Amino acid sequence: LAPYTVRVTVSKEYPTEGSGVADKREEEEEEKGVARARAEAEQREAEKKVQEDEEVETKAVGTSPDGRFLKFDIEIGRGSFKTVYKGLDTETTVEVAWCELQDRKLSRSERQRFKEEAGMLKGLQHPNIVRFYDSWELPSKGRKCIVLVTELMTSGTLKTYLKRFKVMKIKVLRSWCRQILKGLHFLHTRAPPIIHRDLKCDNIFITGPTGSVKIGDLGLATLKRSSFAKSVIGTPEFMAPEMYEEKYDESVDVYAFGMCMLEMATSEYPYSECQNPAQIYRRVTSGVKPGSFDKVAIPEVKEIIEGCIRQNKDERYAIKDLLNHAFFQEETGVRVELAEEDDGEMIAIKLWLRIEDVKKLKGKYKDNEAIEFSFDLHRDVPEDVAQEMVESGYVCEGDHKTMAKAIRDRVSLICRKREQRQQVRAEQEKRKQEEEQKQLSSESLKNVPSSQGSAQSQCGSQPPTPGLAQPECEEPDVDHQLHYMQSGMTCKC
Repeated sequence: LAPYTVRVTVSKEYPTEGSGVADKREEEEEEKGVARARAEAEQREAEKKVQEDEEVETKAVGTSPDGRFLKFDIEIGRGSFKTVYKGLDTETTVEVAWCELQDRKLSRSERQRFKEEAGMLKGLQHPNIVRFYDSWELPSKGRKCIVLVTELMTSGTLKTYLKRFKVMKIKVLRSWCRQILKGLHFLHTRAPPIIHRDLKCDNIFITGPTGSVKIGDLGLATLKRSSFAKSVIGTPEFMAPEMYEEKYDESVDVYAFGMCMLEMATSEYPYSECQNPAQIYRRVTSGVKPGSFDKVAIPEVKEIIEGCIRQNKDERYAIKDLLNHAFFQEETGVRVELAEEDDGEMIAIKLWLRIEDVKKLKGKYKDNEAIEFSFDLHRDVPEDVAQEMVESGYVCEGDHKTMAKAIRDRVSLICRKREQRQQVRAEQEKRKQEEEQKQLSSESLKNVPSSQGSAQSQCGSQPPTPGLAQPECEEPDVDHQLHYMQSGMTCKC
């Protein structure tokens, strides 16, 4: 029998197009699953970290003596003089700044003075002042530190703003400077006046929601003054000359404001050309302005800064004068300016009224023209002058109050400047008289006889008669008193 031949046929299958797509989809699904698992793991880690952070935040590491304020172990700021932590006011559930000051050796009188000032600061409430809540001494690592609790400011300072944006728009500069002045005016009108003593861009804070500014670090100047004793208590670049002699008043804050405005206008730190505080001291006490002063581009801003940083404090602007300055006026669309330079003698002065809203000009004047009018400092009343201009058709009835206020502010500023100039002249004349008096006194002393014999020779050479009182020598009739007449002017503004 012939053997059977068995043929085995192996069929070779090739992948079809449909099966390849399925495999690819399966791989993609697998990759998505891995990615999902990874994302879920990362999310769990993130949630765990957030939970841990929340536990840290909600876990208080310090409490005020009365239990109202809590301290969290979250540092939000540090300086050479203080460390700031996040805190909480349990009464209002509002976050606060818990500021711990480095250990300072304060005497009993210094500690008492600080407590008194801190008590006064607690009562201050103003939109442009950082709120001061409380203060106390706290044992820390065997030492005592001072704790200040203040309003929490999270949007930085003017200093950080200048670092970030370099150039400050004139509208922002005007608005922020006006707010700083309002804060200073509030402090200076307290009884007794509160002097900041260390105003600078580093402690003027910006509020996030509104973009307004607030003056801070009010309590630190007192502690610096106590701890540094007779040495520098402020920042040399912002210190008025008289602060080095420790004889000063509110005008030192005006000087510091001028330096802040200079830094805001130029984005350059005052006296940055100096290498050390000694150089700054020599320039300040010699009346040399910072190098950045010449870089101020806007003449009106430059004039204001110059009026704030004058060496003689009596010649500086007052806060009220600055608030009434045309540059810092609210945007009312009405401005009153001097038509010519004031010589300090004229009773009737010429003023310009500028109306910036073209619609209010009634077509009588171009938008670049001004309405000139005369104002008698002794007789005229701003409200009456404004009413006359309304009746004459120069301005709208609705602008009567605005115009009257603009006239009053300008006239008041002129009167105060005249009074300041008169005071300066009177002081100069007084010093001149004192010098002349000293000179005359020294000359008369030179003519006084040096011995009794010479004195007797001036009275005559006759011997004295016993038992009779001798007449005294007549002194030469010399009038050492100089009389100075100064024509004064009273402005009824």
